[in-house]
Amino acid sequence: MERHEAAAGLATATGGTGTRRTGGAGRLAAQARPGAAADGPAQTRPVGRPGGRPAVEPAAAAEELAARFAAAGPAEADLLATAVFGAYGARHLGGAPQQAEPAPGTSWWHGPTVHHSTSPLFRPLGYRRIRREAPAQAGTRPTGGGRHRKPERPAAAGALAATAELRTAARLLMAHPLVTADGPHGAALPLIRRHAEALAEHFHALLGYRLTLGPAHARLHKAPLPGRTLAGLDPAGYAALARALAGGSAAPAASAPVRALLDAWRPPAELAADLLTAPPLPAAGPEVTVRRLLAETPVVRYDGLAPAERAHLLAAAPAETERFADFLGLTAEIRAEGVALLDPADELTDLALPGPGTLAQAALLLAERLVEELRPAATENAPPAVLVPDALIDGTLGDITDDYGMSAGWDAGYLADLAAFRRDALDLLHRMGLAAPAGRTWLLLAPAARYAPRAEPEPTIGTGRHSRPATAPATAPAAGRGRDRQAV
Repeated sequence: MERHEAAAGLATATGGTGTRRTGGAGRLAAQARPGAAADGPAQTRPVGRPGGRPAVEPAAAAEELAARFAAAGPAEADLLATAVFGAYGARHLGGAPQQAEPAPGTSWWHGPTVHHSTSPLFRPLGYRRIRREAPAQAGTRPTGGGRHRKPERPAAAGALAATAELRTAARLLMAHPLVTADGPHGAALPLIRRHAEALAEHFHALLGYRLTLGPAHARLHKAPLPGRTLAGLDPAGYAALARALAGGSAAPAASAPVRALLDAWRPPAELAADLLTAPPLPAAGPEVTVRRLLAETPVVRYDGLAPAERAHLLAAAPAETERFADFLGLTAEIRAEGVALLDPADELTDLALPGPGTLAQAALLLAERLVEELRPAATENAPPAVLVPDALIDGTLGDITDDYGMSAGWDAGYLADLAAFRRDALDLLHRMGLAAPAGRTWLLLAPAARYAPRAEPEPTIGTGRHSRPATAPATAPAAGRGRDRQAV
């Protein structure tokens, strides 16, 4: 958590995605790779631009980059890694409300919910949504079969198929920015090559991202993003990774995670050169910064944006979300507090919420019950977040564990260590944009209400053995829903 929080507060890179930050990883990345040519690394073709050799060879770039990693603090190293490698996948909330879209300006606190379609209360343990067919198949309309159906013109059918293929390739690259011929998604390389020019044009225009193709790989260059690190690596591990990519040896202390990462990537020589010598992305204006946040993060809250970015999203939210609907097949929730893009197939995310497993199920139940307790009663001018009393978190998690832990077969380690259970459940809600730390306690963010039952006029107070009393001293915040909430 500490590393995530530090990264979230760091300066965004040149061309970064964060807000209210300046300088940072882009500057570090540029310093780590002095003289890197704008046209890309050797033997790697930036789509839509002529190729060229970098001014710095991979071995020299690796040493300079390793030195930068070694000298950086943990948060700086994490952000530098996303600037250099950009190996993170998109992240989006799951589930779409079944109710009609509310009136403009409706708060997440009082808007449509997805409670009955997503909660573990209403589906069996271990539930997994059956993935829909690929967009290339789902987007095509069957021809013939009805006596009144007009035959589809071949030209129209071909254009529809090409659009569906383009979307399939774009979604794959958003989820997996590194695609290698011998990797798990290698079969999609021909599809990416077939639509490379269109993909490069769309990614550049919409997100300012760059697409490169090598003999055995495709890489989407993503901007730095705080909190989306390579698992298990510290500054020394990142330094070892840089040297390993250039053919050097990994530091003994970091060899295991580095080797595991290299095995997962299976980087050919031209991909290693691409990773080590490609220049940072150019600076992004408010429009592109907002789009990157929409494309890569679960929720974009207005109160988390810089003034220019907030003004742009407030004015252009429908138009911006329509672009993502056309290109990536994402739908939008536009609420008083911000905007969230959703994937109807529940596929375009590196974390699943709702999802299977102890942590995802417990985190969702925790969010549901906290919203029931703390949801603002007023439907107008509701705050974007409410402060959660520390005791309420512990009591609610205790109730949830009593109700579901043993019967649902939850992880015994978590049931035996509620402190770790609390830490990891809150961290998952944080990463999904539903909660945020506030000093020694937490804030419950408005988007969490999309997973709770719909607001009731006269809700009843919980009576679980871990719950706080229905009445509280005047100096303490009341636990009952609809009264004495601490708004933030």
